Amino acid sequence: MGFQSIVHGRIIINNNLNNAREIIQRLGNEEWMFRTEMFGQGISNPTYYENPVISFGATYKQIEYHWTEFIQKFENILRQIDFDTAKIQLETEIMGTYNFFWKSKKQSENNYDQDDKLIEVDEWFFGFGNRSRWGTLETDLLEEEIFTWEDFKYPIIQ
Repeated sequence: MGFQSIVHGRIIINNNLNNAREIIQRLGNEEWMFRTEMFGQGISNPTYYENPVISFGATYKQIEYHWTEFIQKFENILRQIDFDTAKIQLETEIMGTYNFFWKSKKQSENNYDQDDKLIEVDEWFFGFGNRSRWGTLETDLLEEEIFTWEDFKYPIIQ
């Protein structure tokens, strides 16, 4: 037995949607954590307003027990893609729902203040909680919205 976890989210692409698609195609469908088939790879003809969006989603058996590894693999994908922002929502049966956010430092100046409660690392800003498309908090960040299961801490120390 076990409990089901649902992970879904999106990556907003800055440039080169075709490169992002190639990265996702190379994932293949052998890996249990990230598979090509779990991604929607954006609209082929540019009918979107500004930036294409790659969506993804999958169900897992208690992925929260492997969350550090999951985030490391997700961030490895982000490192290969020219993205603006990314969001993940983790829905668990017993622990609740958690939101995760990344904002790339590549394209624009990022002027966040302490109220945004973002964690800055070399490549991006990271945050927990309910955030706007740009990364600002839409509601106050509550302590219970910060995912700490199985000693998960951000940034991940390898």
